[in-house]
This record gives sequence, C-alpha cells and structure tokens, in this order.
Amino acid sequence: GLSIDGKLIFSNDADLELTTEWIMLHGELQIGTEARPHTRKATITFTDNVKGEDVMAGMGDRGIMMSGGTLSLHGDRAHTWTKLSGTAEAGTTRIEVLDASGWRVGDEIVLASTDYNPRQAEVRTISAIRGNTITLDEPLEYMHFGKITFDVDERGEVGLLTRNIKIQASADAEQSFLGGHIMAMPSSKMYVEGVELNRMGQHLTLARYPIHWHL
Repeated sequence: GLSIDGKLIFSNDADLELTTEWIMLHGELQIGTEARPHTRKATITFTDNVKGEDVMAGMGDRGIMMSGGTLSLHGDRAHTWTKLSGTAEAGTTRIEVLDASGWRVGDEIVLASTDYNPRQAEVRTISAIRGNTITLDEPLEYMHFGKITFDVDERGEVGLLTRNIKIQASADAEQSFLGGHIMAMPSSKMYVEGVELNRMGQHLTLARYPIHWHL
C-alpha cells in the first residue's frame, strides 16, 4: 500500500496510472486543482492481492482512507449532460443534441430511455462530432424521443460518461463484488469533480461505499 504523510501530486505532463492495494492519506493527494483542472489521463487502480487488511482501525481495505488528509481531484470534463434536439430513430448512427461543447471523438455517452422500459438506455462511443451533431460508433437499437409536446419537454437526456480521472478496483471485483472505496474521517477534506468511480463499493459491508464522509 501507499501511505501519504506529505503531498503527492500527479504530473500533468503525461498519462499516469498508480496501482496499489490501498492509500492511507494523512497528507494530501492532488490530481489537478479547481483553478487548473488535470487534462491528462490519471488512473488509480486498487488491487486485492493481500486479503482482509485493516489498514487503520475500522477503515478497511482496498481504497483511499483519509484521516485528517486532503484529497483534491479535479478532472477537465465539466459539461456532462444535454438533451436531444430531435427524435433519434432506431437504427440511426447520428443524433442531434442541444449542446455538445467540449465533447470529443472517443468519448463514451449514454442516451437515456424515453420509453417505460429503462433498459432502453444505450451506451455508445462518439466516432465523429461536428457542432451539435454526433456520429455514433454503432446504430441505436431503440428510438429516443426528442420533442416538446403540449409544452412538456420530453426530449431524451444524453450524458457524457467519460472522465479523464478514474478511481477503480481491478477487474477481479466484478466477480468478488469487493470493490474499492473512499472514506474521509472527521477533519479530512475532500474536493472531487470530473472523476469516474468504477467497480467501487464493497457488497454487504457497512461503511464501504464508493465515496463517503464518515461523520
């Protein structure tokens, strides 16, 4: 594991990945600042090669455990959702949205279901983008409604899933359901924006959530 008593800063000059069992944070971990968000890819992956460690009494294992420390994570993706500006028919690979500013080729997006069936939500990757017109990597399986009817805005929502800062557990968590977690004890400070949490939370274990402030 990694115990931080001073200050660890991720460089913004290259894509970086830190793989560790856990991080015990008494000092500060910084990936970007509010004034200068991180622009490269930064990934922290928690493994579980040593089972059942309790790094600091009661704070558990496989995560960022903060005891009086400061966690500062600032990704560069601020505009994260919009709406369709017209109905997207099943089978199409092109959609029109109200505002795609800042979205990029290679980004992963989700079109919310506009049906009674929530499983009609669809995840796609942007293969081309021009203004507010987005080309998808695969055709849509379902229709997504994009109109205002009788003054009711029923235009389907479209969300950006991609973040350049990712905190995750390694792939084994998909079978064990023992993911990572972030716990901030009293007197700790946490500033988080533009971050993806993946395979986080520990199934059937109290106080092991993707992220929480343990007051």
